Amino acid sequence: MKLVDLSRKAVSLLKDAGEKGINKIELAEKLKVPRRRVYDIIAILRSTELIEYKREKGGTTIFWKSIPSIESLSVPVDPSANIEQQKSEISKLERENADLKDKIKRMREDLAKGTSEKTTKKQQFDTSEIAVRAAKSLKISEVVSSGIEVIIKANGKGIIVEPKS
Repeated sequence: MKLVDLSRKAVSLLKDAGEKGINKIELAEKLKVPRRRVYDIIAILRSTELIEYKREKGGTTIFWKSIPSIESLSVPVDPSANIEQQKSEISKLERENADLKDKIKRMREDLAKGTSEKTTKKQQFDTSEIAVRAAKSLKISEVVSSGIEVIIKANGKGIIVEPKS
């Protein structure tokens, strides 16, 4: 007999035994199989938490656990209600996404404004040398020196000036 068929018979016997349960040896006798087959069935049922067991002097007694009924599970009965809830959640997330994109756009604009304001301010360094370099993606395109001032041009915004120590 296949293990699946034995398991079905064992489940039926366990349910019929009720609250008093059934002994492993008694279960093997009723199923007319060796005890090792009963141990396989019990291991499967224990792993799925469908049975409980209690060790006693005369052997181990097995009890069937009741499975929660479908009504007690929190599954929505009306699938259209679930669809409406998901649509509502999607529209909420889309609004949130749009708000975040606007916020990112504003922050980038503020950052660009803040950078240009910094570059227009004059800064005095307590040193006789300074280092001028272009940001990563930029190149210095022209350097003009009059002896009093140096004009440095780059192919975009992002020139960095640092005092040299």
